[in-house]
Amino acid sequence: MVVLDLESKRHYWLTVFAQDHGVVPLHSRLEVFIAVENENDNTPLTVEPVYYPSIPENSPAGKVVVQLKAVDHDLDPTQRLTFRITSGNPGGSFSINSDTGVIKTTDRKLDRERQAEHILEVTVIDNGTPALSSTTRVVVTVEDVNDHAPECEQMFYKVTIPESTNLDTPLFQVRSNGTEDVELAVDTFLENGTWESFDPDSLSGEPILRVLCYDRDIGSNGELQYSIKAGRGMGKFKIHPKTGIVYSQRGFTAGQEYDLRIRAQDGGQPQRSHTTRVAVQVVAVPLESAHPPQLKVPNQHVEVTESDQEGYLVTLIQGYDEDGDLLWYDIVGGDERDEFFIGRDKGNVLLAKQLDWERQHEYNLTISVTDGVHTIYTQLYVTVIDINDHRPNFSQKVYTVEISENVDKGTEILRLMATDEDEDKKVFYSLHAARSPVSHSIFMIDSVTGAVFLNEKLDRETIEEHILIVMVKDQGTPSERNYARVVVTVHDHNDHPPEFTSPILQGKVFETSPVGTAVVQVYAIDRDRGQNAKISYSITSGNVGNVFSIDPEMGTVSVARELDYSVMSEYTLMVKAMDSGSPALFSTIHVHIMVTMADNAPPRFSKQEHAAEIYENQPIGTYVKHLDARSTSSLFFEIIDGNKDDMFFINPSTGVIITKRQLDYELNKFYNLSVEATNMATKARCTVIVHVLDRNDNAPRFTQSVYSGSVSEAAAIGSLVLTNTSAPLVITARDQDSELNALLSYDIIETLPRQFFHIDSSTGAIRTVMTLDHEQISEFSFHVKVSDLGKPRLSSETVAKVEISVIDVNDCPPRFLHSVYNTTLLLPTYKNVAILQVNATDPDSSVGTTLRYDIIDGNAGNVFAIDASTGVITVVDPDNIKPFPKLQLRVSDGKFSSVAKVNIRVEKSENSGLSFQKKVYTGTILENSTKVTTVAVVNVLGSALNEHVIFSILNPTDMFEIGSTSGAIRTTGVRFDREVKDKYELIVEARSNDIRGEHPRVAHVMVNVTILDINDNCPMFVNLPYYAVVSVDAQKGDMITKVHAVDMDKDDNGDVRYELIKGHGELFKVCRKTGEVTLKQNLEGHNREYELIIAAYDGGISPCSTEVPVHIKVIDKSMPVFDKQFYTDTVLENIELHSPLAVSIQAQSPLGRKLIYSIVKGNDFEEFALDFNT
Repeated sequence: MVVLDLESKRHYWLTVFAQDHGVVPLHSRLEVFIAVENENDNTPLTVEPVYYPSIPENSPAGKVVVQLKAVDHDLDPTQRLTFRITSGNPGGSFSINSDTGVIKTTDRKLDRERQAEHILEVTVIDNGTPALSSTTRVVVTVEDVNDHAPECEQMFYKVTIPESTNLDTPLFQVRSNGTEDVELAVDTFLENGTWESFDPDSLSGEPILRVLCYDRDIGSNGELQYSIKAGRGMGKFKIHPKTGIVYSQRGFTAGQEYDLRIRAQDGGQPQRSHTTRVAVQVVAVPLESAHPPQLKVPNQHVEVTESDQEGYLVTLIQGYDEDGDLLWYDIVGGDERDEFFIGRDKGNVLLAKQLDWERQHEYNLTISVTDGVHTIYTQLYVTVIDINDHRPNFSQKVYTVEISENVDKGTEILRLMATDEDEDKKVFYSLHAARSPVSHSIFMIDSVTGAVFLNEKLDRETIEEHILIVMVKDQGTPSERNYARVVVTVHDHNDHPPEFTSPILQGKVFETSPVGTAVVQVYAIDRDRGQNAKISYSITSGNVGNVFSIDPEMGTVSVARELDYSVMSEYTLMVKAMDSGSPALFSTIHVHIMVTMADNAPPRFSKQEHAAEIYENQPIGTYVKHLDARSTSSLFFEIIDGNKDDMFFINPSTGVIITKRQLDYELNKFYNLSVEATNMATKARCTVIVHVLDRNDNAPRFTQSVYSGSVSEAAAIGSLVLTNTSAPLVITARDQDSELNALLSYDIIETLPRQFFHIDSSTGAIRTVMTLDHEQISEFSFHVKVSDLGKPRLSSETVAKVEISVIDVNDCPPRFLHSVYNTTLLLPTYKNVAILQVNATDPDSSVGTTLRYDIIDGNAGNVFAIDASTGVITVVDPDNIKPFPKLQLRVSDGKFSSVAKVNIRVEKSENSGLSFQKKVYTGTILENSTKVTTVAVVNVLGSALNEHVIFSILNPTDMFEIGSTSGAIRTTGVRFDREVKDKYELIVEARSNDIRGEHPRVAHVMVNVTILDINDNCPMFVNLPYYAVVSVDAQKGDMITKVHAVDMDKDDNGDVRYELIKGHGELFKVCRKTGEVTLKQNLEGHNREYELIIAAYDGGISPCSTEVPVHIKVIDKSMPVFDKQFYTDTVLENIELHSPLAVSIQAQSPLGRKLIYSIVKGNDFEEFALDFNT
């Protein structure tokens, strides 16, 4: 069981759940409130482990010093804490309010000089049974007030100083007992004089004495400031404001006397002071001394405690002189802070300041002794003895420790650290108090090392947090001590397994209980905390069929599946409760559950889902399934859903299902029947899924009747035939059957195509099996049949037509129609006269190959030419034709070629008697005309009656034709363009064949046709784009740039004039004829850009114009200028690295300076490099 702790949880709310075992379980809940009562198990502790208040020593009675606050973790509404001063208040200087813990002063006056610190022990007690208490130390520091005036070591000083005879003569003093009378002249200046204080840096001269005063106060109240009234000696005597050393200047005469007043004043508020008298007499200096001084005890060693006050006698330096001379003593080294004082005439060494062992442990003072002539030196070694004036201090005010409860006994959990500034630094540690009394026995502190150990095992379930007050004290007398707090937080360890509240559980459940019905609840508790106490429940065994489930958090065992009494009527579950610790702990319990059947239970099918298979086309009445259900009374079966088209019947008494109609797999592949069974009490349902099995009763069908594809004649064997979308040509068919009945097989019917193509029997894809030749067979057309693999095997009623085009490739050479051509050329002839046209054919013509003709031999002097496209041979040089030229021609398709020969017989034409009416005919045509018009009509003379004369153009062109009998030359309707060709020279021949078979009669004439111009071209600017730069100091009239446009027309239509139509006409102008752009006025400012729009007009009746932008940038006169604004070049993509480009980028500096070139933009991938210098 878990230990209750009011401080951890004050109360608990429990929910009690009760449920009966009816068919429809009823339940009720009850809320129970449990309040945990308090037990006095926590010790009251003050908020701070130790208090350090302070209060002025002149505080009145009733002044608040400090308030102690204490906390008791017991939760008791009647709790009351009482405070008492149990130690450290013997004089009754303080009182404490027992209820509030407020400490106040009483009417007993505090005196810091008598007791600077009061250490009180305060005990806080609760009112529990038994009462618990703890003690806290309160260290009250009494603050100083200025309640003491300074005091001087002597009331009167008498000093003798030598006259000014020798600078090496020492000064000396004679100590007075303060009671003798000194006869001095009355110094009126002394009564009326003022107190003088001096800057230590301004002091000079020789010290004559030291006035030693002290103040029992501390701080500024005890800091003394010295001042002097010198009377008649003003200006001759000065005093050090801090040390009280009086200095004098040389220049005294023997017999002079001075009366001085020295004041010591503290720094308190109000200030207090004390005044002493100094008598100074000037005496004559001894002239000589035979013997130097001697010391009775040289180099003394003494000890002084750091608590000895100012004026304490350290030692006596005793010297003597055989001459009987007076001796004077002085500290000349080792006293840098002026902490010591020596009587100049007696040698008594006193403390001028209180020493501090923590500041300096030892002193080595050098003391001089002189008789006025001779000086000797001795060492005084002073050892400072430490007193216990510092309390030890912990390194931390609060120590925090987090530790698991499973840590072994004897383990060190913390090491306390404290330091002491005194000489004996040894400290001792102890456990002073604890919030819980149990903590005293659990923890142990090593008094020497400060190590905190576990004296007993921890138990978080008992105490989760321990508050300890630890003490450290030194070895001084009296000892000083200090306190700190240690907070130990105990973390839970998984050391408790879950515990069930009952050793065994039993439960009952009706067979008809729905899923989710609660059967029994198991409950376990864990004494750990957090994750270690978080319990999860699970069923580990006995849950046959997984009919039960358990809530992992609540432990409620519920029905998870439908129960079946006939299958299993009793279950013994093994339930495990496991916590979430690491490692996890667990416990188990047996849970016995009895399954019972209710009298009014509904029918129970053996299964909720049944399956059956039946072939399609079976006769009506075929058996499908027999349903079995359990019930305490008779059953009535009925199909209530899923019987589409009323295909099935169920026997209402036996539950046997048969067919009412023939099934068709292609119409419906399965049926989902919902069957209901009804008894006297209620109804139950189950599902019957009837799968219809396919029979091969459907033949396959092609998806289309014609399939088209193509394949290259160069394709390798095994290449796929492709469609026009470059996808594989696949013959497809569909079969409404399934499985094997729907698997299809394709086959080519004709024999010839099988030699070239193969169809994949499964996929229908067609591939080549032989090399194809377009020139032999360019098209294939065949048929494909398809059949399924069912039993019996069915084939499609129709076949699919397949058309495959063999794509031609250039694999055949072209051939001339004749290998040898013979023709006759009559002289004289003319240039461009056509002699003969040769023709060639290429079997690969479907590829679209263009044949090209050329003359490869026999054309000496290039007398003849052949049109590369048409094969027409023409005369190029009619004057140099030689007899019987033989030409060798070639025709090529770009890959293959062939040759032919042309034999030309050259004959001179005889005077045939035929001639034209004119020697030259002329005609004109307007360009762009497409109308067929007659250009000229040629006529011949000398023809006989009924002689048949035929006209032809010897240099034919697409632009003209001639009537063979009329001699009319007409255009063909092709558009003329004067800018392409402005003149045509046609050679016309008239030929009459002699009916007697003799030589033909021939005549020739020239017809010149001129193409007339129209304004169909606009001016075009050249050398684009136009960019110019101009210096800011350019003058009016200076040319900036020049634009130029050309017009392909002629005469007025081709004349060009220029105009500035937009942009800064006030600054620039353009010459109408030359296109020169000049300045109209001087420019202002640089780094500006201007854009001009200049138009070029031609001189046509309807002028045509073109516009162009001109960019002008004004630059500083020192800025370099490129010779062009744009540079262009073209390179091959495979150009070698570091190849120079064919552009030369040049710029000039107006000041003649050296230029450096660089690429500033556009070379993102660093593909180009530019020479910096060139």
